[in-house]
Amino acid sequence: MKASRLLSLITLSISIIGCVAALPRIDKAKLLSHVETLSSDVYHGRQTGTDGGVLAQLYVKNEMVIMNLTPCFEALEQAFSFSSRQSQTEIAGVNMVGLIPGSGSSDKTMVVTAHFDHLGSREGVVYNGADDNASGTAAMIEIARYFTQNPPEHTIIFAGLDAEEMGLQGARALVASSCIADRNVVVDFNVDMISRSPKGELYVAGTRHYPGTKAILETLTPREGVALLFGHDVPGTGSEDWTSASDHGPFHQAGIPFLYFGVEDHPGYHQPSDDFQEITPEFYYQSVELILETILKFDAKLDTITFQ
Repeated sequence: MKASRLLSLITLSISIIGCVAALPRIDKAKLLSHVETLSSDVYHGRQTGTDGGVLAQLYVKNEMVIMNLTPCFEALEQAFSFSSRQSQTEIAGVNMVGLIPGSGSSDKTMVVTAHFDHLGSREGVVYNGADDNASGTAAMIEIARYFTQNPPEHTIIFAGLDAEEMGLQGARALVASSCIADRNVVVDFNVDMISRSPKGELYVAGTRHYPGTKAILETLTPREGVALLFGHDVPGTGSEDWTSASDHGPFHQAGIPFLYFGVEDHPGYHQPSDDFQEITPEFYYQSVELILETILKFDAKLDTITFQ
């Protein structure tokens, strides 16, 4: 065989392998449908302790039931309560937590978290929270669906968390529970605000705290229209430090490594304009594919990775 033809075949083989690695795994239509539904006015902004918040709980539960996720408690629901920071009244929240058992012998466990609550309504105006965080909730659901069809080597807990907007209360309740305490949980992947970035920038925070994660992230398949950036985890930088900004915070405080995927604040952040029509769909879809690939790579290396 001529050298030029051999080189062409090698190049073609590499191209085919690259295409295979980038094949879609997430159902884009289902992903976007979840976001559109959860951020519709029917859900009244999904505030914890309201009828809209209950509707969001039931939506996540229904998807977990359809996928036949194993409850992490006696049921998928984890009820908890806390005192409101404003009124000091007792508020009831409910996390939805299911898992997919690992197919291997290792007891190491991963967690995927996303909060489904938002700000509700204020003075008759609904804060629908499409990006914050219907986007992360939808991603968590569809990533779970992938793993129900492609079982992971290690157990993965999927947690739809309540009351993030009221002080990470759902995450605090989960981290303090037997679901986490009785398992060898080694990493939390938190997804919160991943669907709206005109600049096409998705940040992953946590590599400064857990530098052993960066080498794996640097092997991810590039996604068109998505720039994966490291940062927002430098202590002492105020609001620019996202170390405790979302539901990964209580995991970090408990000594459990995290990677947090999110976009920077945009004009819709905590505003009524955080609507489905304002997300950037292709960026969002490709970002979820990237996050799924991250979890797959960690699943393959979890028994050998050093996080520090």
